[in-house]
Amino acid sequence: MGFIEFNVWLDTVFVVLWVFVVLFLAFHFFMFIITGRFKKAFIEGNWPEHDSRPPKLPKILHFTHMTSIIILAITGMLIRFPAFNRVQARYVHYVFMVIVVVVLVWRVLYAFFSKTNADWREFAIGKKDLQSAVGVLKYYGYISNNKPHVAKYNVLQKMSYNMFLYMMIIQAFTGFALVTIPIAFGLSPRDLLVGWWLGPLAGSTDLAGWGVRTVHYILNWLFIIMTTVHFYLAMTVDVPCMLDFFGLKELQVVEGGHGHGGHDEPAHEPTPLPQSSF
Repeated sequence: MGFIEFNVWLDTVFVVLWVFVVLFLAFHFFMFIITGRFKKAFIEGNWPEHDSRPPKLPKILHFTHMTSIIILAITGMLIRFPAFNRVQARYVHYVFMVIVVVVLVWRVLYAFFSKTNADWREFAIGKKDLQSAVGVLKYYGYISNNKPHVAKYNVLQKMSYNMFLYMMIIQAFTGFALVTIPIAFGLSPRDLLVGWWLGPLAGSTDLAGWGVRTVHYILNWLFIIMTTVHFYLAMTVDVPCMLDFFGLKELQVVEGGHGHGGHDEPAHEPTPLPQSSF
């Protein structure tokens, strides 16, 4: 199979996979309605509990990161399928690539070294998280109305957030490795990152670049698929948390949420969560 045929095969596989995910989410939303969860959540206001309002800085970083990833996904596709000027799309892609890397490093440093909110433990997966995995799957699969949380995030959320981190690191490496503009001593980032070791293994620096580009393209599609799922959940199951996260509306906690019977118990008077600072 040649390079062109392989690229066409990748395009076909991921387009079909993305369409399948969209159709599955449509079916999931249909179940969201017929099981009564939509009525109890959107009409009666009986949402699962949430722990606390996040500080402002993580919200700003998350919003910047999310926006940049969307722009990177779009410009990445414009580079792959040039509907407009490919050069302009590439430069926009480079700018937001740098923004994403800066925000990623900033967020990781914040998670470990913030003096007021070092929250890395909120994303760590422990034994209790793994034990709750079946219960979380049952909730999202409409087998159970109980939504178990070990801490601030359930185990599926933690897994997806960790996966985003690892994928972003690989995506940043492969992205910089695609830059062929000389930056030092006549060497490009591709030469410095992969050319000297992967080039000899692949047969040439150009072949190494093609392999890196393929990995980068596959990850771009995975980001598109995961972001699609993330948006769906934020706009359906976790609307109050989403509004609260972006400061659009203060979340009201309703007792009897996750880990306490979910929607099977009657709602109590909501209690506003306290404000948080940086």
